[in-house]
Amino acid sequence: MDKRNLVRMGATVVTALGLTLTAGAGTSSAAAKPNTVDYFYAGGKKVAMVVFEPRDSAKDAERVVVDDLRADNHYIWTEVYDVTAGKKKGTCQTSSFKSCAFGITEGHKVRINVYRMNSKDVDFLDEVHTKSGKLPTA
Repeated sequence: MDKRNLVRMGATVVTALGLTLTAGAGTSSAAAKPNTVDYFYAGGKKVAMVVFEPRDSAKDAERVVVDDLRADNHYIWTEVYDVTAGKKKGTCQTSSFKSCAFGITEGHKVRINVYRMNSKDVDFLDEVHTKSGKLPTA
């Protein structure tokens, strides 16, 4: 056998092994909870993206990712609430990109209010909603 055939055979074995491991890993664990991604507009332009990432285990915290999509001397400010418990969990704000962690009990509904602010004014953009129009769940 020449080197070319050995390389081809080795690549085939590695690919088959990778597919086997991937298939086995996928069936042995529960499906991950989907992230909620929502975009917000001001003046007809997309100004912010907010992502809610529910945790997959009791050890991890939920994350809220805030992305200010415009460089216009405003920043994006979010308030995060555990609606089921009736408690404010905190805020996350940025004029660029930021990821914030929050401890929210699994199964609880989460409200994330999104604001666009600068030193002179505050605009309430909306709440983060799932594709079906509901509040995300931790």
